[in-house]
Amino acid sequence: MKHFIITGTSRGIGESIAEQLISPDHYLHCISRVKNARLESKSNNITYYEFDLNQIDQIEALMNRIFNSIDLPRTEGIYLINNASMIAPVAFIDKVNVNDLTGNLKVNLLAPIILTSLFIQHTKYVESNKRILNISSSSAKHHHPGMSLYSAAKAGLDVFSQCVGLEQNHSNTPVGIVSIWPGMIDTNLQHEARSQDQSTFPSAELFGMAKDTGMLTTPEETAHLIIDFLFKIEFEHGSVVDIFDYSKLVQQ
Repeated sequence: MKHFIITGTSRGIGESIAEQLISPDHYLHCISRVKNARLESKSNNITYYEFDLNQIDQIEALMNRIFNSIDLPRTEGIYLINNASMIAPVAFIDKVNVNDLTGNLKVNLLAPIILTSLFIQHTKYVESNKRILNISSSSAKHHHPGMSLYSAAKAGLDVFSQCVGLEQNHSNTPVGIVSIWPGMIDTNLQHEARSQDQSTFPSAELFGMAKDTGMLTTPEETAHLIIDFLFKIEFEHGSVVDIFDYSKLVQQ
C-alpha cells in the first residue's frame, strides 16, 4: 500500500490530485478546513482530517495521528503533497493588518515547513520510496503589486525545498523533495485575484485577461501532470520545477 498525505483537498488542484490518486493500492490522508464529502465517498481508502493549517501549534498532533494509523514497515511508498494555499490578503502591504499577514504566511510557508519536518522525522528509518511535493507558484519569480505576501511565501518555499534537498543528500534513507510551479490554473485563487478592485490590486486586469484569452488550464489537467511527475523514476530531487516546462518534455 502506498500512502499519500495531501493538504488542501476541499477543491481545486488538491481535490483533483486526490481524486486521480484513488486506487485499491493507495491510501489517502486528506487535510482541509472543510471536509470534501464527495471526495471521501469515492473510496474506502480515505481518511479525512478537517483541520485549519493556521493552527500551526497543532500540526504535530495531527501528524502523530496520521502516522499512528500507518504500518510504516509495510508501506510501498509514502508521499506528502503540500498543496494548501491562500492568496489573500491581496493588497499593498501597508494596507494589510497583522492577523491577515500572519495568516497568509502560516498557511503558505510555515505549515508546509512544519509538515515537511515532521514527515522526515516520522519516516527517518523507512526504506521504501519517500517523496515530498511542495506546490509553489511562478509568483515566486513573477511579481505583482498587492501580492507581496503570496510571492514571498512561495519564494521561501522554493528555497526551503532546495535546502532540504541538500540536507537529505546526507541521509542513508533520503526523502526526495521538489517544489513545483503548477502554472496558471482556473481555480478559486485565480478567480479571487481577477475579482479584486483594480484600485487596490492593479494586476486584477491581467488575471482577467488570462481567463478571457484561454490561458488557464484545468485543475484536472494540472493534477495529472503533477501525479505523473510524483512517480517519475528520475525524480528531480532538490529542484524547483515548472510543470509547464515538464509538460512540454512529456509531449516530445
